[in-house]
Amino acid sequence: MCGFDFKDKYGELGEGFAECHHTIPVSELKDNQKTTLSDLSILCANCHRMIHRSKPMLSVSALKNQLKP
Repeated sequence: MCGFDFKDKYGELGEGFAECHHTIPVSELKDNQKTTLSDLSILCANCHRMIHRSKPMLSVSALKNQLKP
């Protein structure tokens, strides 16, 4: 979303690192409801935390619109 690349910043230690964000909060899933790949977004740790700072949480697109250049 923001373009941050952990490998560029941390070298081999950061290769393949990212966080997985549930676009439907786990607490809101119905009994036996399965999470699908389309319910997930891959984000850097900072973007992931920013999405969860507001209630209700921001959508990925809403946070992207707030990013400063």
